[in-house]
Amino acid sequence: MKKIIIFVLMVAFNSQAVVKRHDVKSELYELKSPPEYYVDMPFEGTAVLIDKNWLLAPAHVIYTFYYDYLGKPLEVGGVENRIEKIVFHPEYVHDQTDWGDGNPQPLMDFLNNHSDIALIKLSNSVTHINPITIFSGKTELGLKVTVYGKGAVGNGLTGEIRETKNAGFLEKAYNWLRQPFTELAPTQKFRQLNYYNNVITEVDERWIRFKFDADETALPLEGTIGAGDSGGPAVIFHDDIPVLVGLASWVEIDSPLNQFVSGKYNSVAVFVRASSFKNWIDEVLNENRRSDESLQ
Repeated sequence: MKKIIIFVLMVAFNSQAVVKRHDVKSELYELKSPPEYYVDMPFEGTAVLIDKNWLLAPAHVIYTFYYDYLGKPLEVGGVENRIEKIVFHPEYVHDQTDWGDGNPQPLMDFLNNHSDIALIKLSNSVTHINPITIFSGKTELGLKVTVYGKGAVGNGLTGEIRETKNAGFLEKAYNWLRQPFTELAPTQKFRQLNYYNNVITEVDERWIRFKFDADETALPLEGTIGAGDSGGPAVIFHDDIPVLVGLASWVEIDSPLNQFVSGKYNSVAVFVRASSFKNWIDEVLNENRRSDESLQ
């Protein structure tokens, strides 16, 4: 009976995530299971497995101001692991500013000029699934990417319905019931995973961007990010092997902050440009390997 109740809860609080075309059936965007490198972070957002001991994520999905991640469990490919260390990029700035409800430009300037990326070291090596390779070139412009996410529901006409990124009653009840039995923090694990496509239209040192097109200019499964999709990987495929190009980070805002609705057609999504941080990633991983070897 307990297993039946949990199954019913899991089905009931699935939601149709990411922002999609209004003229395409939602179920065409749905996936039954995530890519093996896709990792649900505590509370909200996504990381990806890039090495047997390391995850990569946007820094802003790590909520150190109210949760102590070190030593806490995390599921990676369905197997419980633990977080040993978090390394934030030295140019990441935690946002503690009240941006008001008017001019979006100060917020846009802030987001554009910091590095939203962090590495998460796992206590145990992951051997049952494969990490994703990071794109190493500088030719992202024009690439067609596939993006994954579990965030807010919406379409290009309405934009995102922000409230749908939050846990519903049944999900909250499930998380409350499981608290005495696990150290695992709540995640978006049981939300509906969706994917969509888009084409990179702009590239700079830190970021890649794409626009949410409509009608004849749109791809068959055109889409964009919604609230709660942070960290969703943008990938390309070489001989059916996924390659990481970017991680969902933020959206451009072009109206007063209290009037803006994300996810409408022509909106621009901004992703961390993974290739720009590859040298930093390699340096951190190599430094930690040397440190671990010296302790053996």
